[in-house]
Amino acid sequence: MFNHTVYSDIIEINAPKEAVWEILVDIDNYGAWNPFTYKVDGKLQVKQPIDLHVHMKKRGDRVQTETVEIIDAPNTLAWGMTFGLAPIMSALRKQELQSVSANRCTYSTSDAFSGLLSPLVYILFYDDVRDGFNQVALALKRRAEFLWNQQEITTLKDSVGISMDINNKEKATIS
Repeated sequence: MFNHTVYSDIIEINAPKEAVWEILVDIDNYGAWNPFTYKVDGKLQVKQPIDLHVHMKKRGDRVQTETVEIIDAPNTLAWGMTFGLAPIMSALRKQELQSVSANRCTYSTSDAFSGLLSPLVYILFYDDVRDGFNQVALALKRRAEFLWNQQEITTLKDSVGISMDINNKEKATIS
């Protein structure tokens, strides 16, 4: 049996993994930040199908129907597919978060292909998949850090009694 895996770079995110997890499982808002899987149709529920609208630079847009395989909050989200019988082709995409500290984590994603067609799929799609995975990782980092910083700013403003003027100018009052 042939096995091939495409890995993203491991990206460090300055936000708690629980906050990043909330972004990962909010599939209705993938279009707001995810340049690779820009739309997901379906419910994020184990053993349920989902349609992933994926943008590949070299191969264009495509819709892939996969099955949710793992939801291990806030650590691992995975979906996969089988083409024909498992010996022909199967794939499992995992997205994983690991805590570095209370307010920092790492994100990585991989797609493990196996079966008779996996060498061909690996050769044809490696560049698009790896590039897409790294785009997702960086976009997730930007979104999570932005949202986490906004939350921290709001918490700080609330705790010290700062209110901003409604036009969001440089005026502030401290109570």
